[in-house]
Amino acid sequence: MTPVKEHLKSLERIQNPVETRTKFLRLDKNESILGFPAEFMDILYREITPDFVNTYPEIGPLGERIAGWVGCRRENIYITAGSDAAIKSTFEVFVEPGDKVALLSPTYAMFYVYTNMFQGQLIEIRYKEGLSLTTEDVLSVMERHTPKLICIANPNSPTGTILPQTGLRDIIESAAGSEIIILIDEAYYLFYPETVINLINDYPGLIVTRTFSKAMGLASVRLGFAAAHSETIRYLQKVRPIYETNAFAVKLGELILDNLYIVEKNLEEFRKGKEFLEKELDKMGIPFFKSYTNFLLINIGTLERSVQIVNALYKRNILIKGGFQDSELKKCIGVTIGNIKQMKFFMENFKEVYYSTGSAGNRLQVA
Repeated sequence: MTPVKEHLKSLERIQNPVETRTKFLRLDKNESILGFPAEFMDILYREITPDFVNTYPEIGPLGERIAGWVGCRRENIYITAGSDAAIKSTFEVFVEPGDKVALLSPTYAMFYVYTNMFQGQLIEIRYKEGLSLTTEDVLSVMERHTPKLICIANPNSPTGTILPQTGLRDIIESAAGSEIIILIDEAYYLFYPETVINLINDYPGLIVTRTFSKAMGLASVRLGFAAAHSETIRYLQKVRPIYETNAFAVKLGELILDNLYIVEKNLEEFRKGKEFLEKELDKMGIPFFKSYTNFLLINIGTLERSVQIVNALYKRNILIKGGFQDSELKKCIGVTIGNIKQMKFFMENFKEVYYSTGSAGNRLQVA
C-alpha cells in the first residue's frame, strides 16, 4: 500500500464538478459575474506576445502596485496563487502538529482543510442563533485556549457577516506580545471596504490576506496576496514556490490595478442588483440575512426545500448554493449577486420554482 501520512487518510476533500459551468448563470461561487469591457480585453490581448508566453513571470511591478494600492511598502507584500496559497503559507510557517487553531464556525472551507492537513487542534468559535457572534466570543476563546493561530474571515463566508473594526482591533491588541498569530482574511474587501491592513507594521503577529477573485473579477487566474510586517513576510517567503503565481495572473493583476474604474463601475452595478434582490424578497415575505459580501443567504424554511429549489433552478441553467449542513444554514440557499438584469432573470425563475415546490425533499444533485 502507498505509505500515505496517517493523518491524511481521513482528510475528506470535495471534488470540483467535472461538467462545464459556462452555460449557466453562475450564482453559486461568489465570483464576479459582471465581466470586463472590450477595451480592457484588447489591452490584455496586446500584452500576450510570444516572449510573454515563454518567459517566467516577474512579480516586481505587481508587488509595487499592490503596495501602493493598500498603502504599505513592497516589503510588506507576499504575492500568492490566490489567497488560498497565502493562507496555506501561514499554516506552513506557524502551525506545528498539536497547535490549537481557532476558527469561526462555519467559515471558509480551506481553513478546516489546512487545520487538518497540518495536524492542528481545531477550536471552533460557533455562531449562535441568527448568525450572531461577538468580539467577546473570540476574546474568550483566546483567554481559555491560547491558540497558536486564529483565522477570521471578515466578512465571513458562508455567513456574510462581519466583526466590527473596533472589535478586530481589540482582538489584534489582545494578541500583541503573545505567540498568537491573527490571520484576517479580507477576501470580500471592496464589497465591505473596511480593513486592518494599516495595522500590520504595529503588530508583527497580524497577517491580512486578500484575493483578486471576488470584487476584482479575476477568479480564473488565481491571484492573491498576504500583507504583514516585513519580518513576517520574510518567513512566509521561505515556503513560497519558486514562482509565486503565473504570468497571466501577474499581468491581469497589474492591468486591473491600473484600471480600477472598471471595478468601481462593477461595484455600482452590484449595489443596484443587491438592492433589487432584497426588495423583491421583501415583497415575497422571504427572510434573508444581512450580507456584507456579494452573496445573499435566503431562508427557504427547510433543508429539503432548499435542495428542491437548487435542483429546480439547475434545470433552468441557474446555479445557486444549497444543502448547507451547518445547523444555522440548513434552511438557506446562497445566491451570488449580479446586476439588475441578472437578478431579474434569477427572480423570475426563483418565484416560479419557489411557489411550485412543496415540502417533500429529494436528493441533492448539485451544490
